[in-house]
This record gives sequence, structure tokens and C-alpha cells, in this order.
Amino acid sequence: MITGLRRRVLASVALFHACNDGSTVVLPAVFPLLYTQGVLIRSYSDIGTTILVGLIVSIVFQAWVGWAARPRHSGYWLALDALIVGISFLLLTGATSFWMLMLYFVGIRLGTSIFHPVGVSWVSHTFAGADLDHAMGIQSAFGNIGVLVAFASTGFIAQHAGWQLPLFAWGALNLAVVAAGLLLSRGTTDREEIERQKVHEREPVSWVGAFLGFRSFIPMMVLGGFAWGATINYAPSLLNHRLGLSMSETGVVMGLWMCAGTVSAFFYGRLAARFSRARALVWAYATVAVVSFVFGISGNIHLTFIAFALYGIALFITYPANLSFIGSTVAPRNRTAAFSLASNVMIIGNSVFSYLCGLISDAWGIHTPFLLLGACSVIVLGHLVWMIATGRIDAPGCLVIRRFGPH
Repeated sequence: MITGLRRRVLASVALFHACNDGSTVVLPAVFPLLYTQGVLIRSYSDIGTTILVGLIVSIVFQAWVGWAARPRHSGYWLALDALIVGISFLLLTGATSFWMLMLYFVGIRLGTSIFHPVGVSWVSHTFAGADLDHAMGIQSAFGNIGVLVAFASTGFIAQHAGWQLPLFAWGALNLAVVAAGLLLSRGTTDREEIERQKVHEREPVSWVGAFLGFRSFIPMMVLGGFAWGATINYAPSLLNHRLGLSMSETGVVMGLWMCAGTVSAFFYGRLAARFSRARALVWAYATVAVVSFVFGISGNIHLTFIAFALYGIALFITYPANLSFIGSTVAPRNRTAAFSLASNVMIIGNSVFSYLCGLISDAWGIHTPFLLLGACSVIVLGHLVWMIATGRIDAPGCLVIRRFGPH
């Protein structure tokens, strides 16, 4: 059971996660209005350039954070995240050129690059066993809530009150979270933990060790990035162009997907405790595969609604489950580096497959990215079953699968 100081750590991490992930989608949500009004952005290539530079900055800076942060008390790192993002948003409201927009967007990506290697590592150092599953599910759910709030509010506010107001609001929110997060985490590291951190800080981070502990989960992380990118970038067009839903109806379905995912992440810990982490992950990937093929084949609106709800439930179980496995597998001194690698692999999976999905959509139709997602999900499911069967991950509750592995 999560009690006492650890609950305050989790509350702090969850708060930072919600603000961090919400911040990553605020400016992209304003891009259409900036383009329409001819403010700061003059072409779609400006948007593509901005996003590409931001992703490159994230990959490079997250790698540095994985080395620099190590397992030390992380509250100050997460506060630095929110501080950089908050200041960048406030400065962005006064931007007068595309290059100023680019500069401040780089600031936002620098700040948001801190959370995933540091915040998730902090959770993995604070919790273990069933508590780790509960904590990973809760902090993951709050990240989903941040994205949901940003998607639901930013466009509406920008449309009715100008593009600067949502940026100013998220800037102020980030600065408020700096104080709130530090207050929540104050005094949560006892003397024994401080001494343990000092020992780990004297040990050099082994990127080879981090990679070796993380490498079996690379297919899962790639698929996680692919699924997120395909859904965010192409599902609205699938619903609108192929199924004929209006934009408002499309928004309802996307909201249903995110809400279902938020609820499932909240309850992931209970699912893992009841069925085991590995079994929950097997079921989740099997469901993602099935519903992805439904998206690619079915033209039935009601079936698609049901599939999107199941998709949200299943996909958002995979994220905390894989992070819990990584946190349980990698040596403590290498966990921040491992989570940095995991986040970067997800970003690369998102970028590469989002680009590929555009090409195949032009060639064969908007439904084809989801057929590809279904096929990749089957491959990853097979990889997971192989890991369980060969004992490469601790998988109680999956003994039937393990009987087929080597003895």
C-alpha cells in the first residue's frame, strides 16, 4: 500500500507529469490558428521544421539528462523542467518572428525533456513490487490527463481569446507547479536514502549496462511511439475521411480514446496485482492488434466507437507496464539512463512511423497505417511471449507460456 512520504513523492511526480505532457501539445494545438492568421507561421514547412528541431533537441538533451541526473533526489530536476517550460511559454507570447517562435519552442522541448528520464526513474527508486505497478499507473494517468486538458482547452481558448492566452496560461501553470511540486516533495528523502544516492552518484553511469537491461523492451517502446503518433496524427483523418464523422464527432471519439486510457492507467496497478504484470501486458498487446485491424478494415461507425474505447484501455496499459518492467530489470545506478533511452526510442518510433504512415496513406489510403500498426502489434506480442517463455522477464501468472520455453 502506498502511504506516507512515498505518497507525497507520487503526488509530486504525477503533478509534474500532467503539466509536462500537457505542455508538449499546447503549441502544436495553436499551430493551425497561427497558420490561418499568418502569425509567426507562414507555411506547413515552418510547422514541420519546428517539430523536427524540437524532436532533435529532445533526443540529445534527454541523453544528457540520463547521464547527469543519475539517481539523485529528483524534485529539483522536475522543478527545473517546469521552470524552463513556464518561462519559455511566457516569452513565447511576445514572439514577433518565426525564429523567435523556434527559439522559445526549443526552450519548451528542453524543459519537457527532463521529466521522463528523471520522473519515471524517481518512481522506480521509491517503489517496488506491486506498489511500483500502482505508482507507474497513477503517474502515467496524470500525464494523460494533462494531454487531455491541453487538447480540450487550448484550441477553444485560442479561437475565442487569441493565441497568446493559452500560452500565457500554461506558462503561469508551470511556474505554479514549480512551487507546488517542491512543497509536496519536501522532506521525502530520508537520511538513509540520501546516503544511498551518494553511493550511486559515485558510481559512473554505464550506458552499456543501461542498454543491456533495456534492450529487450526496444520493440515495445518503438510500438508505443508508433501507436501514439499514428493515433494523434492519422486517426482524426480516418474518422473524418473514411467514416464520414464530423469534426466535432471526431473530437468526441478522440476524447473517448484518451479518457478510456486515463481510466485504465489509473487502474493498471490493480490489474497487475490481480492478473500479473506480464499477463496484463499480453492481453493489452493482443487487444491493440485486434482493434488496429478493425480500424483498418471496418467501415462500421458503432464498431469503431467500441474499438477506440478498447484501444484506449489496452494501449495505455502498455506504457506503465513496460516502465515497471524496465524499472525492475535495470540496475539502480543506470535507471535514469535507461528511461532516457526508452523515451528517445519512443520519440524515434513516433517520428519514423509517422512519416512512413503519411507515405502509405497517400499510396493506399488513410486506413493503411492502422493495418501496419496491427501487424507490428502482432510481432511485438510474439516477442513478449518469447521473452516470457524463455524466462527473460519475471512473469508470474504466465506459467502456461513458460512451459514452452527452454528448461
